[in-house]
Amino acid sequence: MKTGVFPGKFLPPHRGHITAILRAHALCDKLYVVISERTVEDGDLCRQAQLPYISGVLRQRWLSQELQGLGIEVLLQNDDASPPFPQGWGEYACQLKQTVPEPFSVIFGGEESYRDGHNQFFPGIDYQVLDPQRTQWPISGTEIREHPYKHWDYIAGAARPFFARKVLITGPESCGKTTLTRKLAKVYCTSWSEELGRDYQHDVVGGNGDLFDLEDFNRITHLQYEQDVKALRSANKVCFFDTDAVVTAFFSDVFMGQIASRVESFIDPAKYDLVIALKPTVPWVADGMRELGTPEVRALSFDKLMALYRHYGFATERFVVIDAADYYQRLEQCIASVEQLLCGG
Repeated sequence: MKTGVFPGKFLPPHRGHITAILRAHALCDKLYVVISERTVEDGDLCRQAQLPYISGVLRQRWLSQELQGLGIEVLLQNDDASPPFPQGWGEYACQLKQTVPEPFSVIFGGEESYRDGHNQFFPGIDYQVLDPQRTQWPISGTEIREHPYKHWDYIAGAARPFFARKVLITGPESCGKTTLTRKLAKVYCTSWSEELGRDYQHDVVGGNGDLFDLEDFNRITHLQYEQDVKALRSANKVCFFDTDAVVTAFFSDVFMGQIASRVESFIDPAKYDLVIALKPTVPWVADGMRELGTPEVRALSFDKLMALYRHYGFATERFVVIDAADYYQRLEQCIASVEQLLCGG
């Protein structure tokens, strides 16, 4: 039985990695993919690209999702204790042999420059380089980290939610959030997460807001979170969200006089890359479920909602506030804000 090992940083995993791994798998009976994590070095690489740290465990999850069902085992090896190459070759070789749970006869890689090190520290183990010139997929992890949206098609599917920009559209009742969110998603050929509260009110409490209880708001928040995760999985560079847990907290307070117990656990000021706040300057649309319709109440609702965001640690001074009364202007202002967000990628 021929056992092979495919080591690498996979920071992040991309099509070149996946293709090479699958080719390596076809060349042996059993394949182990080993992710090498150096927390300081990898952290520096992420910071240089202005990205959150991509942990080894996260890379392991991504590759496990991509390779599941194929009999390929994805392992994680922390190499913090060994010096960087070339000084650390000996320690690395020793640890790799400990990480892989069985003897192996071949190591696969993409760098010809590593051959001398492999020949010296892995005697009797073949080193096979797959597509060292990157002729099929001309991409590197560095290029993706520095310009993820330019190289979006190369990013492994499981890793794309990490890189997708997250745009929240927020505001009080009847300010055009749902329609605008859908339009933006269509403009960018991507996914969006709709507000579930209205459907929940219709389906569970018969459209009557007076029949809500606190547990309803806990359920709405959880269901909304799950829908957000689902939308992110199919995002194309950017994903739009038609509400968030702060809005749910706001309506919990409006309807029940207090915020339901589990809502706040879903509030995350770091979740969104851009927050667009719509002022209620468009005409009120009464649909039988909206209750905050007077001009004074609508304006006050917006102010209270913004205050709630500040209370939960959101930098509201960085929100893009849209106060145009014209739907065309609103859409154009939103598109301009999203373009500015994406242009750095």
